[in-house]
Amino acid sequence: PRRRIEPSCDADHALSAQSGVESDTCGVQRDGDAPSLLARAFDAAPNGFIIIDEAGVVVAANSELERMFGFERGSLAGQQVETLIPAGLRESHATLRRQFIAHPEPRAMGAGRILYGRRSDGQEFPVEIGLNPLPGPQGTLVLASVVDISERIELEWAFRGLFDGSPYGLVLVDDDGTIVMVNRELAESLGYQPAALAGRPLHCLLPERHRAVHGALMAGYRSSGEARMMGQGRDLTALHSDGTELPVEIGLSRVRWQRRTMTLAAVSDISIRKRLELELRHANDHLQEFTYVASHDLRSPLRGIADLVEWIVADLGDPPPPEVIRNLTRISDRVERMENLIGDLLSYARTGSDETTLTLVDIRDVVHDILEIQPLPAGFDIELGIDVEPFQATRTPLETALRNLLGNAIGHHDRSSGRLRVEARPDDRFCEISVIDDG
Repeated sequence: PRRRIEPSCDADHALSAQSGVESDTCGVQRDGDAPSLLARAFDAAPNGFIIIDEAGVVVAANSELERMFGFERGSLAGQQVETLIPAGLRESHATLRRQFIAHPEPRAMGAGRILYGRRSDGQEFPVEIGLNPLPGPQGTLVLASVVDISERIELEWAFRGLFDGSPYGLVLVDDDGTIVMVNRELAESLGYQPAALAGRPLHCLLPERHRAVHGALMAGYRSSGEARMMGQGRDLTALHSDGTELPVEIGLSRVRWQRRTMTLAAVSDISIRKRLELELRHANDHLQEFTYVASHDLRSPLRGIADLVEWIVADLGDPPPPEVIRNLTRISDRVERMENLIGDLLSYARTGSDETTLTLVDIRDVVHDILEIQPLPAGFDIELGIDVEPFQATRTPLETALRNLLGNAIGHHDRSSGRLRVEARPDDRFCEISVIDDG
């Protein structure tokens, strides 16, 4: 009895021909069921498959390929394969097809290029195609596997859009140390066009002295693979196309791109920040130098004035006139205030440089220690509103700042009595401390 084999007679004929087992028209099997099983597997495959002959005529196409291209079941058989190719590419495709038939070997089609198919409604979409020759007694047939890669291409374009549009410099490097892709922000900051860097070794962006160890460092990073900042504790520099070096910060992470694991580096040019840091360091050095000079050049004459006042009081005899005593006392007070001002200036310049060790600081203890050395004058009271737990900080600069604030609140008060309040409260990652007075 004759049996009908689905999905198509053409597929069964093609597959049976290649297997060396004869079959009757429309799938009549004479010697076992192998070709019919192959035909079923061919049609049930989740990827698109198509078989064409040497003339480019479609011998068979499976259900997935016909669905992918929008054709009705079995309607592709007998048509030219160029029906599935965009109109502008059909002539060149026919030439390439003939070249493949002349030298058939399994390979991917269009390596290095994005290929496009054409649906029955004229819409074009990106595809990936693999070719495999099937030599047989009726001539060479070609089995092509076709995958719709629209979603993958959309994701790649989205990644490229984010990559190219990033306000930070980005470079993608393969595990051989070759630059795969670099965005405009980084390329232009280093004096290049993005296309000029693709395919070049990454070490071309490094100063010569760093290149010898860079390979080993990158190999070590690839073995760990965690996202992290590069060169922590060291100053990193990148090489500009004109030979100058730029200070940079680099963050590393491992990503998948084009079916390979690569290293994505985010590079920030920190030239401006480094320049500001240097200017600030110079300003602090100049301020400290000035305060030392002021301490020496101003304190000495002030001390001399204070001594003169004491000698005048002694020379006046006992008792000096009240008006003279009052004026001399005012001179002594102002000399003392001037000395304190110079001392505060010196303390301010030293704040942050005398101590860098972090210790557990309790604001209550800091205020208590200040008042032990510098008690409040009669008529002044202080209250605390401390709403923070002890925290890690550099105690000396903090104590210096609080001592000056408390001294200012008393010294510049408009009355001989008053109330002070010290408050401390958490503010996100910081502690906000306030000194309040009622003057």
